[in-house]
Amino acid sequence: MHNSQNGAAAYKPDTTDANIGWNGSGDLAGGSTSSTPAAKLLVTNCVGCHSSSTGNTIVTIGANTRIPIVYNTVSPTDNVLAGGNFYWVGSGSDNKGHNVYGISGQDPNHLGGAPGNTNCGGDNTACHNTLAVSSNIYTKPGCQGCHFNTFHHTDNGQYRFLNGHQGSTHYVEGQEHANWEQDATASSHNYYKGYDGPVGSGATLAVTKSISTFCSACHFDFHRTSDQYSTRIGNTSAWVRHPTDIALPTTGAFSGYDPVNNYDINAPVAWTAPTAVSKGTPIVMCLSCHRPHGSDQDNMLRWNYSGDCLVGVANSNCGCFTCHGDKDD
Repeated sequence: MHNSQNGAAAYKPDTTDANIGWNGSGDLAGGSTSSTPAAKLLVTNCVGCHSSSTGNTIVTIGANTRIPIVYNTVSPTDNVLAGGNFYWVGSGSDNKGHNVYGISGQDPNHLGGAPGNTNCGGDNTACHNTLAVSSNIYTKPGCQGCHFNTFHHTDNGQYRFLNGHQGSTHYVEGQEHANWEQDATASSHNYYKGYDGPVGSGATLAVTKSISTFCSACHFDFHRTSDQYSTRIGNTSAWVRHPTDIALPTTGAFSGYDPVNNYDINAPVAWTAPTAVSKGTPIVMCLSCHRPHGSDQDNMLRWNYSGDCLVGVANSNCGCFTCHGDKDD
């Protein structure tokens, strides 16, 4: 347990020096041993355990242990999981994923911080400014900037351990697909919590439990309801930014998408009651368009916006047309 296995040091270092991940033989390989024990006596960190040097996005160890892979060091050959994959940003495409410590450094070309960043904490070590540093104001680098408190030996009831540092009531609710959406269908997929806005100052994560509210901790200006940067509700002004945490309209251009009876996994929605049988009201969310870890498309989009989303041209690959049916041919 104490950094020794058969008389040799066992711990791996942080994954910044060399790739660590599960190989085709089912072994945790790569990197080098370290003389410094890791937290909780782990042999590697979050990135190391959820990485693979194969194209598989789910790795099975032994008879029953299944590990979701979010970072393939080679191009994924399986379908990526619900959150996407860090392969593309880890390969140097900074605009195709979140820059996370252990996978990629801070984006030197595109961003000085999170879009819509609140700069909570006041400097570049704040988790709301970047996930790509070795430590931040809560000493939880990279992955744990979002998956703040993990409970791998037991389930704490919080969706994907997406929780905050403000207390035990700040977390996301949801219902998870058995294979993390590797083989998602219209009737078998994740259910995320959404909140039927408008979103005001009192609609904290403790109140909404919504995935979009969680994203807004860093991307705050994409979640407001009324100021010079944000979306506008209840007047004739155009949306400045795409709305989130708002019920999917059911009339006009949006009437063609009925996720209750005809769900489209290319353009997922959140729900006001994701763990209930009825699921409640469909809600537009950040993940309707983006994959939070990364994708093979610019801006971490689910589809090729510049190539497939041409107005007036029918293209089922464009998720925008799922909701905005009047823009399709």
